[in-house]
Amino acid sequence: MWAQFRLQNKPIGRYKLNQELRTKGIKKDIIRKVIDKTYKEIDELSLAHNLIMEKIVSSEIKNVRIDPKKIYNFLLRRGFSTKISRKIYNELNNKNTVTSNK
Repeated sequence: MWAQFRLQNKPIGRYKLNQELRTKGIKKDIIRKVIDKTYKEIDELSLAHNLIMEKIVSSEIKNVRIDPKKIYNFLLRRGFSTKISRKIYNELNNKNTVTSNK
């Protein structure tokens, strides 16, 4: 299925996938079915976590500090919901607070 392949190569959230399918001229009812089936098989939160972990590893290699606000905005641009983006933001923010207090 194209949607699953798309998410494996470039993880995106429901909103972005919806937008991409609409751009391709696919009908709304088909889009809804595809998105429901795809995200039933692939957990959106796990997808966002994996995407951010790649960014964190990349930034550590480059010796750059991750700003949780930038990660939050990055996830929103990638089509993840505010709920998921905020959850990851809070996790990163709490992790940075604990690290900076040591």
